[in-house]
Amino acid sequence: MVHLIVVGITTVIFGVASLFLISRARNRLSDGSIRKYMDNFAICLAFIVIFSVWQTARSIFGISIDVEGLATYPEYIFIVFAYIAFIVASFRVLKISEEFGFKEYGSKISRLIKESPKARIKAKK
Repeated sequence: MVHLIVVGITTVIFGVASLFLISRARNRLSDGSIRKYMDNFAICLAFIVIFSVWQTARSIFGISIDVEGLATYPEYIFIVFAYIAFIVASFRVLKISEEFGFKEYGSKISRLIKESPKARIKAKK
């Protein structure tokens, strides 16, 4: 039982530290699609941290809380919300890839990088 509590507390510490780092990174970004993605990612992580806090508190205090009529624990609602937030964040990444996608130029860029500087000079002439 003690090892579960230690793992739970460690998980919560890492989760809170991750939220702190995301907040710092977000504050350094200008407004735009990447900052919005960071917001979505932070929401996903927040739901997972809340789940971890709930699980850890339940382990520490030895409380069993279930919703009447359901064979589940309320903290799983946070996981459901986290998955919903992950769907929104994934959609945001799709939009970012459309905005910044360089797939069609990738082979051209790769070829230019591999060419020697002399070949690039001749190509410009």
